[in-house]
Amino acid sequence: MNQCQPTILSGLRRAAWGALLCLPFSASSAAAEEGSSLNVIEFRTQVREAGGVVRCGLFGRDGWLKKPVGADAAKITGRQALCVFKKVPAGTYGLSAFHDQNNNGKLDTNLLGMPTEDYCASNNARGVLGPPSFSDAKFDYRGGTKRLEARMK
Repeated sequence: MNQCQPTILSGLRRAAWGALLCLPFSASSAAAEEGSSLNVIEFRTQVREAGGVVRCGLFGRDGWLKKPVGADAAKITGRQALCVFKKVPAGTYGLSAFHDQNNNGKLDTNLLGMPTEDYCASNNARGVLGPPSFSDAKFDYRGGTKRLEARMK
């Protein structure tokens, strides 16, 4: 197979990853305005390489990898980054993050649509032929402070 003739499978991969590529990850925390200021979700990620930033998105079921309810970008310190989401109402969420090594604001991919930058999700969820599913990444949040961790791959 040459690179000019993508297979249906590579097209599906590209479409699935395309949703993650288009996330409006911003440099500041932006969570739902409801809830108390004490309602915080912290997402600590382990990265394999230094440089760049980690961009994180907090998602509800209906907006999984398409429409975050919160976004943050975090500096990498000692191979770790901490994204913080404040004023988060109770609910069921999933987190996704990627190591934006070149700080261009998007998850870079190869010609087949597969990521060339490391990524992770809550519960260390991984997809087989595409991004992780919400059901694998979801967690319940009841308020207060919740701390989660994941390893970039």
